[in-house]
Amino acid sequence: MQELLKEIQKQADTMPQAQQAVADYILAHYQDVPFLSVTALAAAIGVSDTTVIKFCTRLGFPGYAGFRRALSGYVQSELTMYGKLETRLDSIEDGSLLDEVLACDRSNVELTLNNPVNRRNFDRLLQMLDEARTIYICGFRTAAMQAEFLAACLSQQARSVVPILPGTGHFTDQLSRIGQNDLFLAFVFSRYSSEVIHALQFLQKEQVPCVAITDTVSSPAYGLSDLAFLCETASCSYQGSYAGCTALINAIVTGSSRSRRTQTAKFLKRLEDVFVEFDTFYR
Repeated sequence: MQELLKEIQKQADTMPQAQQAVADYILAHYQDVPFLSVTALAAAIGVSDTTVIKFCTRLGFPGYAGFRRALSGYVQSELTMYGKLETRLDSIEDGSLLDEVLACDRSNVELTLNNPVNRRNFDRLLQMLDEARTIYICGFRTAAMQAEFLAACLSQQARSVVPILPGTGHFTDQLSRIGQNDLFLAFVFSRYSSEVIHALQFLQKEQVPCVAITDTVSSPAYGLSDLAFLCETASCSYQGSYAGCTALINAIVTGSSRSRRTQTAKFLKRLEDVFVEFDTFYR
């Protein structure tokens, strides 16, 4: 984060006056920028949208969206949940909450599913799922919910799946069972669980295939995995939004079920029989 701010300070004096105003505003309010559209940011500064975009390209970004994503990754790493609460709630106008959340989550889904890294790696992930002897899916804290959901869905395809979640067993014992014929898939988002990062470091040395589903290229999990997927987590709240991640999980489950159509159908038919036997659902 400090490197980017220093670069902005370094270049500010040589920028045109309007771009200097953009630099000054961002240096003073960088925590707010990830939650502003280019038009909203330009209006707050009193410059044109074009000036903001030129400022971003001068710093080496392809445009404002790339600059905002990079800044968002830094800010989410820096801010505590308390700080996020104060920042987010002050930025939402009365009566616009549902619209703000809708716009944010729509953007998260679109940016996640259209991310070129995700599209490039998607088919290879499906292949790795088919090749793995056992799929270990790990996630701690908030990421545990995404990990548990994907593990449950893949187990319905008659795959060997082991969720590694808080309370599911001794963490190191579970890691010791993972071999080179298995697959370790980790969900890890800012502020990044140290145990999950340590697990990726350990398994990388053991030459175990690893996949990380994370938020930015600056995530410590990004360079520790054979494949990485990036999920937009921008939010109006103190907690990140996982709408983009959920959409990616849905795509993975749909894609992986195609190669396991027969096994999945057989498992689901058996599951429905068990539902009836135990009168599982309200009638």
